Amino acid sequence: MAATVIRYERGDEYVENVYNAVTKDPKSGKEIKTAKTAHGLVGTLWVGGYAFDTLERMDGYVHLKPGEYTMSSMYDEAETGGTHGLVVNPWLGKTAEVNKQLRNILIHKGSVPSHFEGCIGPGFLEANQLTYSKESMEIIWDQCGGKDRKKSIIVTLRVSGEMPALTSCRKYAG
Repeated sequence: MAATVIRYERGDEYVENVYNAVTKDPKSGKEIKTAKTAHGLVGTLWVGGYAFDTLERMDGYVHLKPGEYTMSSMYDEAETGGTHGLVVNPWLGKTAEVNKQLRNILIHKGSVPSHFEGCIGPGFLEANQLTYSKESMEIIWDQCGGKDRKKSIIVTLRVSGEMPALTSCRKYAG
């Protein structure tokens, strides 16, 4: 049986959210909270007969190159000690998997751009944030043939479109 294909297409619109970034003062060691803005590229993810809105963190974070990622896996991070729940983990090939930042790119639940660091979140875009993201991951799991949460499943991820510069995108109008 062939692996289920998940298609991800990047768009040309973005949303943003303001969040508190926490850093340590190098002299005192105290935590400093700074308001920062995160930008998320709006795209679309298809699997089976379903289409989901997506957000993918911009702002210079790592990202997938356009192409086909066969032998990618989908699993429940609850079974591996992670915190994201259901995830799609693209197989980038032996060479790229050595790079921890690239290896950690996932498709997982979230609602605003600051919830992602190079990752992609599916759901339904409403008021500049994703809703029903956890439920969307459940649907993706079902569409990919997921049954036993203790086992991973193999999928193929197809990514189309380059990651655009923020300046070449327009703000999402919803």
